Amino acid sequence: MKEFFLNNKILLFLGLFLSMPSFAQSDILGKWETRDVIGYTDVFEYSLIKEKQENAGRHVTFNLDGTFSCGDTMQCATDCFVFTSGTYAMIGNNQIHLIVENVRFVGLTCGMKKTQRENFSKDLGVFYIHKEGTAIRLIPSSGDLQDDKDKMLYTQMLDSFTKEWRSYGYVWSNTDGNQSGEIVKDCKDKRNLINLSNYKIVFSRDESYGNVFLLRENENFHYVVYDALNKRVSLAYPK
Repeated sequence: MKEFFLNNKILLFLGLFLSMPSFAQSDILGKWETRDVIGYTDVFEYSLIKEKQENAGRHVTFNLDGTFSCGDTMQCATDCFVFTSGTYAMIGNNQIHLIVENVRFVGLTCGMKKTQRENFSKDLGVFYIHKEGTAIRLIPSSGDLQDDKDKMLYTQMLDSFTKEWRSYGYVWSNTDGNQSGEIVKDCKDKRNLINLSNYKIVFSRDESYGNVFLLRENENFHYVVYDALNKRVSLAYPK
């Protein structure tokens, strides 16, 4: 039992350590490599890597005056290159507000894109800044910093669990529940180690091996796996 709780607390500590680095305003300044054009490419989040040396590709630059510009390095005029620019504002050390004020298209093959999107303005909202070494992820924020940190923690915990789920033991209970609350309610601790009545579902995700629910009570966490095909549910027990 002690090992069971200890494993979960270790995961919590690692998650908190990784998800809460300070990101000062000066850290955002400069040129970053990016896969996507900020404000133009339709993606959920943006991944940026600090550029150490000049190279071809797609970049975003954050300037000291609160402006940013993003786009491709032009290599051939026969292609179509997209550039966005706008303003940004840091909110504390962990959030950034982005507004795109203009989109430009340069190249001979831009066609209707140029006439449709030349005058473009879009408030992208607030993003949570998650630092990973020399890279950062800009993740849409709810506006609540603690909520952003909690979601990142939960994501990291489920990422870790998904890599190791086969190393856990399972004792299955049948369930006719359709909603997450009903499913978890039918989950019984058949090893009599914990009482799940005070735990709340704080995060969930569908994986290839089943639906995973992350339960939390204060600083204790547990994973519950739901096998929809066989209508059964189980706690995940570290072996």
